[in-house]
Amino acid sequence: MAAISQAPATETKPGLVRGLSLIDCVLLLVGGIIGSSIFLTAKDIAGPLPHPLLFLGVWILGGLISLCACFAFAELGAMFPDSGGQYVYMREAYGDIVGFLYGWMIFTVSNGGTIAALSVASASYLGAVFPSLSADHVFFRIAACTVLRFHFPGFALTRVDVAALVSIALVTWVNVVGLRQGAVLQNIATWAKFAAMAAFIFLGFTIGKGSWSHFTSAGSGTSAGLMVGLSAGQLISAFGVALIAVFWAYDGWIYITWVSG
Repeated sequence: MAAISQAPATETKPGLVRGLSLIDCVLLLVGGIIGSSIFLTAKDIAGPLPHPLLFLGVWILGGLISLCACFAFAELGAMFPDSGGQYVYMREAYGDIVGFLYGWMIFTVSNGGTIAALSVASASYLGAVFPSLSADHVFFRIAACTVLRFHFPGFALTRVDVAALVSIALVTWVNVVGLRQGAVLQNIATWAKFAAMAAFIFLGFTIGKGSWSHFTSAGSGTSAGLMVGLSAGQLISAFGVALIAVFWAYDGWIYITWVSG
């Protein structure tokens, strides 16, 4: 009998679906940078800086520094086209243990805190538009107490908190359903940001009542006087404090490396 030859089965390595287009990636990047944080951090950036031009300058400096980091991550993303971003680069550079610890830090602390802050901020803005969702409506409140010398702060669950939790659950659900659904939601949200910014610019030039006097500080003493009164060290310190908030606002340019796979 003639031997029956059987072709060896080709082994397929499991992996993620590569279904994001260039437009999806660009909108993910832009949408990650233009978020709620830029509206949250403005007062914290303006606080330590004694002049409006310094306020604008720290945004420019932070953007240039972030751009340099973007170039580095673009090169790393091309070298290691796997999902995970910094986790992948830390693992390749310093080993599995460092990568593991960094990945769990991002998962449990860094991103968790960022998602919580941004969701509460978004819900707060929503409450300003729809008063029925404002923080004035409290579902229940737990008073502060002391048990065995341990002081527990009070807690109140408001409609803003519920709206924030619902938004996190909704976005999570959409991304669990599928890659395409998550990309479509991200694209719609980013284009909505473009539309909102275009409306602000158009309305600012048409019905706005701005003045160049806004680039000076009112009150006791001028901005120039405040700047002269500060030493070089104090100005550098103020700039450094402001840069912390600027970097957090710009954060999001790394998101494209998280989905490289």
